[in-house]
Amino acid sequence: MIKSSNKGKLLSEVVAHSLSITSISLSRNGNVLLTSGRDNVHNLFDMRTIEVCGTLRASGNRVASNWSRLCISADDSYVAAGSADGSVYVWSISQAKIVSTLKEHTSFVLCCSWSGLGKPLATVDRNGTICTWT
Repeated sequence: MIKSSNKGKLLSEVVAHSLSITSISLSRNGNVLLTSGRDNVHNLFDMRTIEVCGTLRASGNRVASNWSRLCISADDSYVAAGSADGSVYVWSISQAKIVSTLKEHTSFVLCCSWSGLGKPLATVDRNGTICTWT
C-alpha cells in the first residue's frame, strides 16, 4: 500500500503488490516511485497520480529476501535489481524491457546502488561479495 501525504495529512493510498514490499526508491527528479515486492514484480508509480506507469518483471528474476534493494539510475532511465539466482537484471524504464543481465555473483544479490554520476553500478550478494559494473 502506498500512502502520500503533505504535512502529515494522507492524500492517497494504493495497493502496490500482492505480497510484502521489500524496497522503495524515488527517481532523482522525484516524478517516479519504484517499488519491489516478494511477488517478484517491480512497479513504477507516477508520483503526480500515484498510479502504476510501468511494471518490470523477468521470468528468472526472483526477489531474494525481505531486505533486497533495487535502484534507479542517476539519469532516471534504468532500473537494476538483484535476483536469488545471483544475476542482476537491468531494465530500460522507457521501453519496460530488460536491456542487460549481469552475471558474476555466486549467491543471492541483495542490494544494487548506482553512482550519482551514472556509473558505476555496485551490487552486493549474500556472501558479502561486491561487484562494480561499468
